[in-house]
Amino acid sequence: MDNTPPELPDYVCGIFRASDRFPRPLGPVWDNGWLVDQTVISRVLDPVAASWSAKVREQLRPDGIRPARPVRSTDGRYVVSGWRASTFIEGEPAARVDETVAAALRLADALAALPVPEHLTAPVGAPDGVTDLFAVADRAAWSADPASVLTPALGLDATASETQRAGMTMAALVTRSLEPVGGTRQVGHADMYATTLFSGDLPPVVTDIVGVAHPHGYTAAQVIVDALVAGEVDDGIIARYSHLPDIGQLMRRALLYRLYLHALLEDADPNASAKLARVVELLLSGVTDTL
Repeated sequence: MDNTPPELPDYVCGIFRASDRFPRPLGPVWDNGWLVDQTVISRVLDPVAASWSAKVREQLRPDGIRPARPVRSTDGRYVVSGWRASTFIEGEPAARVDETVAAALRLADALAALPVPEHLTAPVGAPDGVTDLFAVADRAAWSADPASVLTPALGLDATASETQRAGMTMAALVTRSLEPVGGTRQVGHADMYATTLFSGDLPPVVTDIVGVAHPHGYTAAQVIVDALVAGEVDDGIIARYSHLPDIGQLMRRALLYRLYLHALLEDADPNASAKLARVVELLLSGVTDTL
């Protein structure tokens, strides 16, 4: 994916009370935003989702986690002209996967008290001509008829790309192993591993919350799958968290989400196909059958 930050207009800095003349790009963990003074300013794909995330991070007090608090505009808004801002907190991405899984469970505990917002369950559409492919992949991973969710976004009238073919082929294998998942649907975070920072022994920082509506263990399952795909954790992590309810099935859904994204995103990395295939083989090899 293209991680080049969009140009930051001066007027946006003023709206969020940031005045440094030399903004610094921060990369994907901060949504490819710019550091201006001690404020991170980044572009917004979905204003509704971004405003919801900001409101949650402003109010949430999860145990042992430091959410990046939003910075409101001069007139009190979370999103202005397609931009948002958050307070910068020092930290770096780290392959501290077990700690991130534990933090994901604590975050899920805190998020369980929130109502599930309408935008997390509404049909995925594109009234403004821009389809949120992440939302499409999420809905498809949990749909009884994923083709009906995916087809409008896949552009099947064109020749399928290498990543599209790979993603859909692997997804078909995983889909055959799906079983019903119990538990109450609640708010979760679909990208915890990529938005968590560490600094020594301080509690981890979570820079954003990408909302989804799934059972409690899903946020942790997504962390496990993402870390396995990245090759940043040993396969034994599956056994270490085998006590979580429905973890095997939750990991399959989390993997489906990544496979569908691999098929949907035009700039998906072809080299990621082999990494995804390894995790597909791992989850379908019987390792999670009894979980």
